[in-house]
Amino acid sequence: MAGHFDLGGIVTILTRQVGAYSVALFRLSADTPLPIASAIRPSEDAPAPQSSGALLRYLRETRSGALETGSIWRLSVLRAEPGFLNSPAGQEWQARPDIIEVSIIILEAAEGRIDAFEMVFDAAPKRSDDLPSVLVTSALAYAWSLRSPGLISRLTRTRGRPFVPISGMNNILGQGNPRGLSRAELRVCQLLAAGDKAKDIAEVLGVSITTVRTHLHNIYAKTNTSGQIELIAVINAEKGKDA
Repeated sequence: MAGHFDLGGIVTILTRQVGAYSVALFRLSADTPLPIASAIRPSEDAPAPQSSGALLRYLRETRSGALETGSIWRLSVLRAEPGFLNSPAGQEWQARPDIIEVSIIILEAAEGRIDAFEMVFDAAPKRSDDLPSVLVTSALAYAWSLRSPGLISRLTRTRGRPFVPISGMNNILGQGNPRGLSRAELRVCQLLAAGDKAKDIAEVLGVSITTVRTHLHNIYAKTNTSGQIELIAVINAEKGKDA
C-alpha cells in the first residue's frame, strides 16, 4: 500500500482475505470519487466495480468531525439512522438486496479529500476474535500513511478513464491508429506524452517497469523512433499538423 507494489494485486489479496464480494480503494475529492484500485472475488465473471462514493459522502455530511484515520463504518449500522434510507446512499444500497454489508475504512481524511476502502459483502464478513477489526483498520491506515509522495495524484489522473484518441488520423495517438499499436502501447504513449516517466506509467497501469520498457521497445519499432525524446517529439509534431 505504500506504493512499492502493485496496488491492484494488494486489493485483490485483501478481497480474498476478508471474504468480500468486492473491494474498492478510492479518493473522494470534493464530491467526485477517484478510483485508485479495485478487485472482485475471483469466482465472479465481471469487472471489478468502482465505488460511487455515495456512502462516504453520507458519512462526510453527517460525521464530518468523526472520520478519523483507521475508523470503520458499516452499512448495517447506518441503515438504522433516521433519514438514511432516503439519502442517495440509502437508495443505492436498498436497490441491492443481495448485499448484506458494506464497510467503509477511512485511510486518511484531509481538507477537501478522503481516502477510503469500500468493502462490499454478499455473505457474512470474516472476523476473528484474535484480530479485532480496529487493529486491521489501524494497520491499513498506517501503511497508507507511508505511501510514496505523489502516488495517488499519478494514479487518479488516469486510472479508470478510458483511452480517448485525438481527432487526427495521422497522429500516433490518432483515431485511425496508423502505427498499429496495441491498446497497452497506446496507453503507454498517452501517459508518456502527458509527462509520466516509466516508473509512473508502471504504477498507473499496474505492471512492472520491465513490461513498460517492453512496450516502449515495441513502440519505437512501430513508430521508427529511437527513444522517448524522439517519440514525444513526433507525437507533438503530428498533433500540431492535425490541429
